[in-house]
Amino acid sequence: MPNVSLNAFLKILSKSSPQKAAEYGRYLTPGGYDFYWMLKDAIRARTLGGKDLAESSEAISKIDRLVEKKHNLGALTSFDKWLKALGPVEFFECPTGSRSSPEERLKIKLEPAFGYIWKGQRRIVQTWASQSVTLPRNVAACGLYLLKEKICIGEFADCTPTILDLKRRELFISDLLPPMTGATVASELAWADGFFKTFAKAA
Repeated sequence: MPNVSLNAFLKILSKSSPQKAAEYGRYLTPGGYDFYWMLKDAIRARTLGGKDLAESSEAISKIDRLVEKKHNLGALTSFDKWLKALGPVEFFECPTGSRSSPEERLKIKLEPAFGYIWKGQRRIVQTWASQSVTLPRNVAACGLYLLKEKICIGEFADCTPTILDLKRRELFISDLLPPMTGATVASELAWADGFFKTFAKAA
């Protein structure tokens, strides 16, 4: 069963059917490379690890691929500005999870970066880093829906899921999701099931 990150799923969700087929087609064979994997570690170091920007960016600064280094450093610097504007807060480790499609042909990895407490409210943060894809509010709502469904449960049931767009430093919060959000997610997962089922038969 192919595994996709939440951000990858949200990027595909907003595309047309031919574009979806092309994007999901990349998961028919093993492999792939997460362009922002070092950014995730750096953000955790900056928050949960208590490190400053310079310390958090050390590993990114050693990346040989110049474009990758530039975009990761840019995203981390943007995150640092957002964090400083937020002011002193308490951070906490948050759980990870996943959401599988009904026929279990696709699994979405839910791996928020960190949690923090804002005016008594515990918030869980999924970061969004992309130079080319803007995160529309209705698409962000689908990500928040999945985080609320699978991450904000048990001892974290009181948490509010959020998605932080690092390019615009905009925080999407799940206080009020559109009524059709669940149906949109279900429709996308059903589409993915149909796509991978077709290729499984062909194989």
